[in-house]
Amino acid sequence: MDTSPGEAECWPFLGTLNIDGYGQYHAGRTLIGTVSAHRVAYVLAHGLALNLPAHRLVRHLCANPPCCNPAHLTVGSQRDNMADRFRLHRDRPGPHPVRTLTPPPPGGWRVMSGDLEELARKALEADFWRKIDSGGGDAVCWPWTAASRHDFGYGFVYWEGRHTQAARVAYVLHHGLTLACIGRDLVVRHLCPGGGNPDCCNPRHLMVGTQKQNMHDRLAEGKYERGDGHFATKVSNREVRALREEYWSAPHGKRPKLEALALRHGVYWGTIHRWLRGAGRQEAGGPTGELEPEAKARTNHARGEAHRMVKISDARVRELRETYWSVPPKQRLSTVLLAARLGTDSKTVWNWLHGKSRLSAGGPTGDSVQSRGQQSGEESIPDRQP
Repeated sequence: MDTSPGEAECWPFLGTLNIDGYGQYHAGRTLIGTVSAHRVAYVLAHGLALNLPAHRLVRHLCANPPCCNPAHLTVGSQRDNMADRFRLHRDRPGPHPVRTLTPPPPGGWRVMSGDLEELARKALEADFWRKIDSGGGDAVCWPWTAASRHDFGYGFVYWEGRHTQAARVAYVLHHGLTLACIGRDLVVRHLCPGGGNPDCCNPRHLMVGTQKQNMHDRLAEGKYERGDGHFATKVSNREVRALREEYWSAPHGKRPKLEALALRHGVYWGTIHRWLRGAGRQEAGGPTGELEPEAKARTNHARGEAHRMVKISDARVRELRETYWSVPPKQRLSTVLLAARLGTDSKTVWNWLHGKSRLSAGGPTGDSVQSRGQQSGEESIPDRQP
């Protein structure tokens, strides 16, 4: 808004106006829960932490909708607001001179003037720090209090056009930086007393470093071990190596999707991507890029030999069928998950379940209603392959 005319004149909102001419300040929704610019101006100028009750209106004494001068604003009811309109608009529309200005609160108006983008930035920063509990002092952790939280306990926020960790934003704000000042290959390490606390946003406990340094921090705290003992590697080195061989030996257009591999191994798809390209789990071995034709042929031969060594008994197949068909359709596990458990592919599992192969195993090969229809000689519609 333009505060240059002085306290006696209107301060028009310079941003977006609605159809009635009232200012629309969209950052106000996160500040006090409204986009009404003059209402935001009244609340902030009076030093209030929360919006006014819904039945309390902020009236324009100047009858000028875009005005945000707190000396021209006062609180009243809907009836007061309608009386203002009748009294002030019956001759001509606003703005009207305000003969009796609204007195400032004790301590004076809390009004900031300056560049609009700079003011908007300060408002967003104030809203960010309100989501952090710093009441315990500088020496203790400052927990993130908002609901937006990563699965591993890190708070996250939308900042400067992207989603990022709250601790990262706290660090750059404290040091007068922007997110662009920290490369995407760097992380913000938690060096909290007593061990890293992912919930903490106290800048005094934060330091920029590499992912390798961050991993050493965790190892020093005893949070997890290397290799097969890693907390995120429920997947052994042998399985990671087999995963790489499976992926890189397949033709380019027939490679499994990262999401499917992630579901099979119970990890994030980005973790699978890092494993496949050797950015993580280097100790597992195996290919980490495109194979030469001869190497691909040798890998496929070795995988084929290993596959022929895997034998699932008829009793196990029968148990699989009985378990699968005994529960309602919505509670059945997908063939992808079942295949991952059995160490085979989803197509093979689907054939077993529907009696297309392993007939010697016995057991149900369809829903109970279908099975009864077959036993009574009724014609049944064959299952459709998903």
